[in-house]
Amino acid sequence: MMILPLAVVFSFGLSAQPTPTLPDMPVSRSTPGWSKQGRSLLLHDENGNLSSEIGLSQEDSGPVTREVRGGPSPDARAAWTLERRLTWNSPRTKLLESRRLLKIHGSTGQLLWSDDAADIPEQGDPVAFSNSSKVVLIAKQLGESWGVEARDWAGGLIVKSGPFSKVIAIRLSPAGQYALIRWAVPDKSDTHTFLDLTTKTRKDIETSEMTLGLARIGDDGVVRSGRREVFRFSAEKSTPSSAPDVAK
Repeated sequence: MMILPLAVVFSFGLSAQPTPTLPDMPVSRSTPGWSKQGRSLLLHDENGNLSSEIGLSQEDSGPVTREVRGGPSPDARAAWTLERRLTWNSPRTKLLESRRLLKIHGSTGQLLWSDDAADIPEQGDPVAFSNSSKVVLIAKQLGESWGVEARDWAGGLIVKSGPFSKVIAIRLSPAGQYALIRWAVPDKSDTHTFLDLTTKTRKDIETSEMTLGLARIGDDGVVRSGRREVFRFSAEKSTPSSAPDVAK
């Protein structure tokens, strides 16, 4: 029996396996449009190159809280940011001042419009986009009360509704024809308000009538809770009112 040195055996093992070649890897590109990654809003151009970045942050410094929140629209053609500066008393038990600035950004990073009254509801974001980004719903805090506005992509007012004691959450149907506002009054059951943005009509339903307090509205104008139909806007649309206010 012939015993070979370990080095020779190792050499034979290597020679039996040819060195693999690395395949050519395409240059990594990102999908064009806005996206949220980590603590940043990123905008990539049509070639997938990064063209803009907005940092999202929160900082507490003594009695002052500074934060920047944001997110993209469903089709990535627009994005929102909310810059907020809150000033508290020393024990942080009372809010003394709130300064806010909402910005809606377009597909190339340009500022489309802004609002200095928008604020964050109890649940979710202060902004809801339709799937096409052409309709934008925003929650606003106006002194001691709240309001909700639907606007077009350029900031033009479509409908406003309120006042509400406190807005819990806002939603838009995918095509942006209907809106949902959940709001609350102290010591009472929440209310779901549904808006037809075309006819500027409104329907209020107590949340206690909803299954588990949950509801949704689709582009067919039907309000559903679970599998149950709760309400249906008329299939025949009335002539849109010239006044955008549907507070009542």
